Amino acid sequence: MFTSLRGRLFSSTLIILVLFLGGTGWGLHQAFTHSVKQGAQEQLQLHLYSLLSAGNEIDNSLYLPEVLQEPRFNTLSSGLYGAVLNGQGAGEKGGHEDKTSIWLSGSSLGVDFSFVKMLPPGETQFDTVFDDGITFYQLALGIVWEGAGGIERTYTFVVREDTARYQAQLASFLNVLWKWLLGLGLILLVTQWLVLQWGLSPLRLLAQQVALIEKGESQRLEGHFPLEISPVVNNLNQLVAHEHRQRERYKNTLGDLAHSLKTPLAVLRGATSLTQSVDALPEVVESQVKRMDQIVEYQLKRAVASSGAVKIGKAVVIDIVCEKLLTTLDKVYRDKKVHASIEREGLKAETLKFIGDEGDLLEVMGNLLDNAYKHCVREVKVTLRLGDTHQIGVLLFEDDGEGIPEEVGGRVLHRGVRVDTTMQGQGIGLAVVQDIVAGYQGEINVGRSKVLGGASICIEIPCVIDR
Repeated sequence: MFTSLRGRLFSSTLIILVLFLGGTGWGLHQAFTHSVKQGAQEQLQLHLYSLLSAGNEIDNSLYLPEVLQEPRFNTLSSGLYGAVLNGQGAGEKGGHEDKTSIWLSGSSLGVDFSFVKMLPPGETQFDTVFDDGITFYQLALGIVWEGAGGIERTYTFVVREDTARYQAQLASFLNVLWKWLLGLGLILLVTQWLVLQWGLSPLRLLAQQVALIEKGESQRLEGHFPLEISPVVNNLNQLVAHEHRQRERYKNTLGDLAHSLKTPLAVLRGATSLTQSVDALPEVVESQVKRMDQIVEYQLKRAVASSGAVKIGKAVVIDIVCEKLLTTLDKVYRDKKVHASIEREGLKAETLKFIGDEGDLLEVMGNLLDNAYKHCVREVKVTLRLGDTHQIGVLLFEDDGEGIPEEVGGRVLHRGVRVDTTMQGQGIGLAVVQDIVAGYQGEINVGRSKVLGGASICIEIPCVIDR
C-alpha cells in the first residue's frame, strides 16, 4: 500500500518536474534567442552608423572609402557585408541592378543585394535572410542625403552579417543550459525522493504499529505523528481500546454470569435435601429457574451495554428487593442460622427507591449480602438512609465476621482479589458491584463496622424518597 503510494507520488513528481524543467528550458531558449537577435540588430545598427559617418558627396555623388575602419568590411567573405542603394534602383529582384548598388564593401564580392527593397527615409527594417544556403541578419535604413545646391537624394544603407557567430553563442548557451537543467533535475529528484521517504515515514510507523497490535505485541499506537494524521491515530487508538474493553467485558460477563448463578444453584441444591414436603420443591425450582433466567438476560444486556453510560430505569423499592434476597439467602445458609435485619435510618413512613435497573440493584445487593452471609458469624445488618443530597441513597452492609484486613483495603474491589482463600469463590463479586456502581456514577467504600465489628461496605447510588 505505502510502496504503491510512494511510487505514485514519485511518478507524479517526475512528470511535473520534467514538464517544469522542459518549459523552463524552452522559455530560456526563446529569451536567449530573442536577446541574441536584439544584440545582432544593435551591432548592425552600429555598423550602419559607421557607414553613414564615412559617407561623403563628391561630384553630386555619394562616396564611401574603399577601406573602412571595421576590418571585416574590407576582408573578402568575412561574414560582414555592406551596401548602399540609390533611389533609381528601387524595385524587386530583376530590376536595374547596375543602378541599384552604388557602393559595395570589399567583403561583398559575390553577395546579392538585388532583392533588397528601398525604404522610405527614416525607416529601418531588420530581417533574417537566406543567400546561397547561408543565414544572415540584415538591417536596412532609408535616408535622405542633401547634396550641393540643396538637392536631396534617397539612399538605402544595408548591412548584412552571417549568423554563424550568433548561432555558435546560442548553441553554447543551450549546451550549458541543458546540462545545468539536467543536473538540477537529478538533484531535485533525489531531494524529492528523500522528502517522500521522510514525509511517508509516519505512515510506515503507523503500519508497523498496526502490525504489532495485530500480533498482540502492543495495546495501542505509540510514537510521534504529525498533526495531519494525529486524528487518525487517536481514532484508531480509541477503536483498539474499545475493542479491548469489549473483549474484557465479554470475558468478565462470563465470569459474572457464573458467579451470579451460584446462589440459585445453591438454593436448588439445598432444596433437594429439605426435610419439608416434596410438594414445596416445584415452587422452589420454579422460582430459582426464573431467577436464573433473569440473571442470564441481565448479564447479556450488560455485555452489550456501553460501559460509560448511566443507565436510568424505573424507581425500584429497595426494601422489597432486600427482603427477597434475605429470604433466599436464609435458605442457602440455613445451617448458620443468620440473623439479618433491615434498618431504615431517618426514614419513617418514607420509602427509599433506587433510580435504575432492577437487575443492577439485585446484582449489587445480592453480591454484598451473599458475602455478608458467607463471612459473618451470626448477624448481618442492612442500613438504608438518604444521602447528603436528596438524589443519593446510602446502603450500608455490615456483618459480625472477621472483617477485611487493612492491608487489603480497597483492593478487594479488584477482580480476582479474595480475602479468605479457604472459602469457595472467584473473587469477582465486589468487582461486579464496583462496575455497576461506577456506571451510575456512585461511590463504594470498604471498611470495618463500628457496630458489629466485621466488614462494612457502603455504597451511594441514585435514589428518591417516596412519601
